[in-house]
Amino acid sequence: MFTLRTVMRINAASCLIFGGLFVLVPATVGSFLAEKTPAPDLYIEILGIALFINGLHLLWASIRIQIGKYLVWYFSSADILWVIASLALLLSELWVTSPAGIVTTLLIALLVGLLGVVQIRLNGAAH
Repeated sequence: MFTLRTVMRINAASCLIFGGLFVLVPATVGSFLAEKTPAPDLYIEILGIALFINGLHLLWASIRIQIGKYLVWYFSSADILWVIASLALLLSELWVTSPAGIVTTLLIALLVGLLGVVQIRLNGAAH
């Protein structure tokens, strides 16, 4: 069984990996997601920086002696917002239009949403 700390570290790893990709190769990310009209590189880079910072914050929170329940709600809320934003981009057909980009976006949204829900459930079990 996963612990809250483990789930938060998995979440942190995903944020750090995707954040790094978004910062290092924004044009590649953009053209993978949408062949004709990709998101501007600057938007992808800013999102990458935010993801990287969030990943570091998740790591910090996961090594605290006691993880506050509101801190977990904060991270889980961000996860749910990621899912909503992903769905909004897909439904609006903005910046995510390639078949591979659509599938990848859906899979990542599913993973991020799952991490958020599991964090909330484990947070309730810990208190």
